[in-house]
Amino acid sequence: MPDHPMMTPDPVVCAAMDEQVNARLIAAIDYVMRDVLDQGGAPPGMVATPMLHALQALIREAAVSGDTNRIAALLRANGPALRGQGVPTRCHVVPWGAPDLPATDFALLQSAFQDDIGLTARLAPPTPAHLDRARANFAVLRACLPVHLAPWWQELEALVALILLAEGDDKTARFGGATAFAAWGAILINPANSATPLALALTLVHESSHLKLFHAYLEDEIVLNDPEARFTSPLRREGRPMNGIYHATYVLARMLAFLSDLDGSKPALAALGPGAAEQVRADLDHLRAGFDAGRDVIRAHGVLTAKGQRIMDEASSTVERCFAANAAE
Repeated sequence: MPDHPMMTPDPVVCAAMDEQVNARLIAAIDYVMRDVLDQGGAPPGMVATPMLHALQALIREAAVSGDTNRIAALLRANGPALRGQGVPTRCHVVPWGAPDLPATDFALLQSAFQDDIGLTARLAPPTPAHLDRARANFAVLRACLPVHLAPWWQELEALVALILLAEGDDKTARFGGATAFAAWGAILINPANSATPLALALTLVHESSHLKLFHAYLEDEIVLNDPEARFTSPLRREGRPMNGIYHATYVLARMLAFLSDLDGSKPALAALGPGAAEQVRADLDHLRAGFDAGRDVIRAHGVLTAKGQRIMDEASSTVERCFAANAAE
């Protein structure tokens, strides 16, 4: 076990996380079909996919309201998600609306990625130019990261089955990416905001880190603050719940850890193209300021469980180690 298991990239740990979450999903679907609807249980060979997770989230909402008719209708309407055999490879890249998935799957994913401020409420396919650029950037990362930063790439593959490329349909929704527990195993990326291989790599680390933290919440509340309370956020203009600030601060620490490892690999920096080394240094300073501000809010106002405090202590220790190592170079 690494010294900082929530911070250090570890594909074995993350594969176990993925297996646990997916096993819970299959058990939940089986229970609904067998014991709630008397339909004989889950179909044989059913595979846990992000779409099936999104379907289960809708089923859970219907179950809370006692609407068994709604549950039955959801199952009838989403046969592809129930029968799906997964995606061809880990980190499989799919443009929004592409024929890789049926329309019902995209509808499920849209429901899962709904956010609280409307940035991902109406997802649309990326423009052809942005899609071409994203594919080129992914090609650079697939050639670079498995060779020069293998643990980070292997962890990404352990956590992520599906990478969705989408933009906001009104072109003003300038989100960078999104992750939702309701679509476990998928991350959403806006290719308009990942113009370079480095920017794309940071978005992948950012969003996959949310998945890693979601797992920590399975057995622990992590943050005990009133979810209705709002605090001044160093990362958004509007106030945010402490839970959101905690997530953002943890993710910034992971991004800093990735950048520190990248900064120590001259071959990786060279593979990412001209200007990557200078941009990494600038990003380290910028993200460190954001992390420090978020940690200050948590220290002043956060009410954490023991596990929540331990994870934040890991984050702080990791960030300090990264900058101490950089200063020594």
